[in-house]
Amino acid sequence: MNASQAGKQKIQIVAKTKSEPKQGRKEAPNSFPSNVRSLIATGMLDGVPVKYVALSREELRGIIKGSGYLCGCQTCNYSKALNAYEFERHAGCKTKHPNNHIYFENGKTIYQIVQELRSTSETLLFDAIQTVTGSPINQKAFRIWKESFQAATRELQRIYGKEELNI
Repeated sequence: MNASQAGKQKIQIVAKTKSEPKQGRKEAPNSFPSNVRSLIATGMLDGVPVKYVALSREELRGIIKGSGYLCGCQTCNYSKALNAYEFERHAGCKTKHPNNHIYFENGKTIYQIVQELRSTSETLLFDAIQTVTGSPINQKAFRIWKESFQAATRELQRIYGKEELNI
């Protein structure tokens, strides 16, 4: 075997090793949205009022809509959906973490809510989602998401076994 053939064989071995799934611990991923963007994308929070609170304590009101925020500034007047960074800009601010400044009526930030829900047990999750923002959520989107979550959980239980599933 010459050096060229040895190099090709080594590359094939490395590629094969990387593509093989890891065996061992059977832990199912939590299928709850793990970040702000994926939580908003569920549609459960559509219509929920928010406000961007600047360090100067000035506020810009908005409403969650689709995958962003309907901005309540004078220019947009709730007619334009913006992502978190754009919403922050309309509030006259610029930070690396706008979701730490977007608050619900109950005083919690949208980022805090995601962290809170991620650490909520599955048995309490559905009730927690209903009340976590302090405002009514979109019930139709919640039911759709809940059915999808339960179906995914059943499938994971079928694959991994009920006693070994760790959600």
